[in-house]
Amino acid sequence: MWKVSLVYLFAICLPVSATRMFKVIPTVKRVDLRDNLQYLNSSAQVYAGTENKVDFSIDLKKPLIDPWLNIMLYIDVGTGGLKAPLQNKSFNFCKFLRNPSMHRFGQILLREVKRRGNAPKKCPFPAKLYQFRGISMDALRMPGFFPENDFYMDLYVGVGNELVYDSRWHGMLKRITCKANTRC
Repeated sequence: MWKVSLVYLFAICLPVSATRMFKVIPTVKRVDLRDNLQYLNSSAQVYAGTENKVDFSIDLKKPLIDPWLNIMLYIDVGTGGLKAPLQNKSFNFCKFLRNPSMHRFGQILLREVKRRGNAPKKCPFPAKLYQFRGISMDALRMPGFFPENDFYMDLYVGVGNELVYDSRWHGMLKRITCKANTRC
């Protein structure tokens, strides 16, 4: 009897869990940039409204040898209340480029950045202009358990003990209903 019940349970749950009714995407409202001008100069342009896109460029003045990256993602758990850190991880940028799966959230970002520009592929990063045009926030599919709230993300890049790049990305996580022509 319990085998029949178990089969029945799988028959009900499997189709429900396999079909996702929505996806969670970030919408960027504003970007604050603070650069170490000895190393680089950066800019970001946010396209609000119907186009959920960002243009981003970094003019690297000297090569970055063995850089590290820190990603901190904060979700607003209560209106005007405490922002809870959902993600806070530092790692070697060169090792990450060799194996992006070591950091899932970083992998999601890197995939779209590579698609839209000339991202460095290995270390050291040569001194040149890196441009990323039309980074679509709709393509950044976030895990479905993320709440629909305001967020901000801090990105830090450094070399040794020196901070090279510091940015804060403000936005909102939105739940979008999946349609037949959209990927979820």
